[in-house]
Amino acid sequence: MRTTPASILLSQLSGPNWGLLPACLFLPWLAFPQGANQGGYILFVLLALLMASHDLFNRRIPNQLNALAAICGLTAAALYGGAPALGQALLGGLTAFGLMAIFFFCGAVGAGDVKALGALGTFLGPWGALELFLLTVLAGGALAVLRLVTAKGLKSLAAWRLHGRGLTMPYGLAICTGALIRVALQGGLR
Repeated sequence: MRTTPASILLSQLSGPNWGLLPACLFLPWLAFPQGANQGGYILFVLLALLMASHDLFNRRIPNQLNALAAICGLTAAALYGGAPALGQALLGGLTAFGLMAIFFFCGAVGAGDVKALGALGTFLGPWGALELFLLTVLAGGALAVLRLVTAKGLKSLAAWRLHGRGLTMPYGLAICTGALIRVALQGGLR
């Protein structure tokens, strides 16, 4: 049986990914997006939430979801802006992918995180992808500190360094947080 992108998207909503229910608190905020690209705006946020949910429960972001996000970003760019916007979407994806790949080669994030940020970068163009990357890194740092505090209850920075080894964090949460902050600050995608 052959799977379609729609069935892949629906399969991501089932099973342990019921954690998306709290994310529905953002739905009233999504009801009134600004700008002409409302469909792309909602899809961008939904895909970021799916990536975070999947990473939270399975500790990985599947290639099918990353590919679906990249295709949706490129398609939205082509539909709303034609060939020039498609070129900008490609540059946005490559920018986000390249910047996050640095962290992959340092061992800080997984390959799925790199692909996820690159896929979401296709919605934003190169400058938007840079903003998304910076917000993701800031959110990742804040979430890492929160993870250390909740896991070990440590009181000093020296103890964090000693006891923080071996702790992992689903970085999809940081990517989703960066995406939500980016959209909230800009009032839309571009």
